Amino acid sequence: MAKLESLIAESSRPLVLWVLGAASFVFMLVFTAVITPAIEAVAGGPPPDVVLYQTPQQFAAWLERGGAEVRRLYGWFLLADTFYPLIYGLFFAALLWRLSMGGKAWHLAVYAVLADYLENLMHAVILASYPNFPDWAAWVATVATPLKWTLLLVVVLRAAYLWWQGRARRG
Repeated sequence: MAKLESLIAESSRPLVLWVLGAASFVFMLVFTAVITPAIEAVAGGPPPDVVLYQTPQQFAAWLERGGAEVRRLYGWFLLADTFYPLIYGLFFAALLWRLSMGGKAWHLAVYAVLADYLENLMHAVILASYPNFPDWAAWVATVATPLKWTLLLVVVLRAAYLWWQGRARRG
């Protein structure tokens, strides 16, 4: 944990923080403007990672509707999503570190990344075992996805609060 904390502290330097923020933005832009629309065009709906709540039956229907092409595209999506949580997680953790002046708020970003990886792992299990995927993997993904989004919302709200608090102290 000390090495992670040291990495986050080093990443909170202004230039590194800007680079991580820009990389996070580029990843989000590529996901939003390129990968997700390509998947939606084939499957008739967004990938499960961006749907707040989706039952295993809805996920199975989405995979069936999109056929082999959506499974191929979603596999590429998951591969790209292996790197994205590292980038945005480090960005948010470093931002929270900087805004809380070395405080422990950065842990929230780590929890969001862990939820994202749990979601991705379950979706990979489902893809690898399709069409006979285990229900437990689908149910874990069903919980992990809204957990990820909730934690990311908490991270953004915490960052906004810390920024506002710092601004009020200076002003």
